[in-house]
Amino acid sequence: MKKMFFAAVVTLVSVTVAHAFDTNAYCSKVSDSIGGSYQIEMACRQQEKIAESALSRTSIPARVESYCRKVAESIGGSYQIMDACVSQELSAKSKLH
Repeated sequence: MKKMFFAAVVTLVSVTVAHAFDTNAYCSKVSDSIGGSYQIEMACRQQEKIAESALSRTSIPARVESYCRKVAESIGGSYQIMDACVSQELSAKSKLH
C-alpha cells in the first residue's frame, strides 16, 4: 500500500513540474500579436493564473498530461489551453470506460 501511495505522489509531482509554462512571456506574445494591448496582457495573465490553479487541483493521468502538455506547448505554453485539453480528455476517457 505504501509503495502505491508513493508512486502516486511521485507521479503527481512530476506532472505538476512537467507543465510549468512562462505565463508572462506567453501573455506578452498574445498581446503583441494583436497590437500590444496592456489590457489583453493583464487579462491573459489573470486567466492563466486561474487555469494553473485549476490544473494544480486536478489529478491528471500521465497519458493525458503528456498529450495536453504538447498541445499547450504548440501554441506557446498556455495553462488555459492545457486546462481545457485536460478537461476534454478526462471527459472522453470517462465515456470510453
